[in-house]
Amino acid sequence: MWPKVAVGAVVLRGGEILLVRRRFKPSAGKWAIPGGHVEEGEELEKALVRELLEETDLRAVRWRPLSITEYIEYINNEEVRYHYVIIDFLVDVENGLPKPNEESYETRFFKLKNSLKLDLTISTRKLIQALLTNKPKPFNTYLITTKLRSKDFEKVAK
Repeated sequence: MWPKVAVGAVVLRGGEILLVRRRFKPSAGKWAIPGGHVEEGEELEKALVRELLEETDLRAVRWRPLSITEYIEYINNEEVRYHYVIIDFLVDVENGLPKPNEESYETRFFKLKNSLKLDLTISTRKLIQALLTNKPKPFNTYLITTKLRSKDFEKVAK
């Protein structure tokens, strides 16, 4: 049943952003913000800490909301294929190196501007563009909406 709620961890370090290359659908093979589904009965912040640890082996120590993304993808212009509401948090982590897990091929930091050259998920691309335009500030939250019909998907996927 749609929509599904997900969280993402935006980890910035010296002009770089942490990304993972996804192993599974949706968006298998694409680079994205680490994160995933909120489980039934799980608080958003607990899901954030769990997903970051699972996908990168990094421990979150502080976080604050950064963006809310609504992603809707249609099949045949009417049937919903995916509908996610993603709450991304700006996260500080303990020192350490990110490590991929069974859900990701790679986990790396990239220069923010250079990351736009990667095969990114649409929501990650929009978030990085927002970060490059407006540096994150306290209490500044982005609202990003994407609606895709099947005929449009290939045009905007890259």
